[in-house]
Amino acid sequence: MNRILVLPEEFEVKLNEAHADNTIHLKWLEIGVDTVQDMIDRIISELNKKFPKLKITGYRACSKDNIKNTIGNRGMNSVYSGYFETEVGNVDGLFFYIPPKLNSGNDILTRQVMPSLLGIYEGIYQDMIDLHFNNRPVYIVNLNETNRSEQRAVKISFICAELLGFRYLDLFDRQFHNVLSPLSFGNSENQIINLTDFDSLLSTNGNNEYFEVDDNDKALILLSSRITDSSNASAEMYRYLLRVLPAIYMAIEKDYSINITDFNGVSLSMIDIIRNYISKI
Repeated sequence: MNRILVLPEEFEVKLNEAHADNTIHLKWLEIGVDTVQDMIDRIISELNKKFPKLKITGYRACSKDNIKNTIGNRGMNSVYSGYFETEVGNVDGLFFYIPPKLNSGNDILTRQVMPSLLGIYEGIYQDMIDLHFNNRPVYIVNLNETNRSEQRAVKISFICAELLGFRYLDLFDRQFHNVLSPLSFGNSENQIINLTDFDSLLSTNGNNEYFEVDDNDKALILLSSRITDSSNASAEMYRYLLRVLPAIYMAIEKDYSINITDFNGVSLSMIDIIRNYISKI
């Protein structure tokens, strides 16, 4: 089945701004992209090459408000989200992009993807029977030319996205699995990373601030300090979710319980969403 890629109107605006920046344009030329139209064509061709089942035949621009309503996002609208539309007009996949010029540290992926997924979850959670947080395939295209994608924390976020089942494409073909240990190295089709590997991956100076693994009681214990100690709890929650959700998936597969008592007394609306999600699974 063929599909149309529906993009927010702001997408071409951001590409035009990037094209006008000579430094960014030179980066584009390095991968054989000259014009804005060339870039859009490259995105479609690379998506079709890496994910041939998509069969994207074209694209169209749409307002972010219309996209928000179409994908069922009950949160804020986003200039970073779009969707794939089938020949009969159904939405059967979500599209997100990491834009050029973005240089916002560890938020290079989380703020583009997680808010919309949270907004969609708010609308579907009552009918969910699956353990997965999202209800449609998620595709993420990285257009960012800065060196942020080479940083360890950002590479970990790409691994987290893959562990959640998201399809990730880097137009500059940058590698990110190299932060994994040789024993846990895998790819999006055949990840062999386990809960202990993931715990180690997220550890800084021997400490994982997101969760603890209790193998004796077979429990995954979620930790709240990343949220409660943050000056911007909402932004930190997006980063937290991206790292904790893969651990929850792995824990459920190993028949571990999920312990969220460390969040008792924490007043934040997104925490209620997580409590609800854990109760569902």
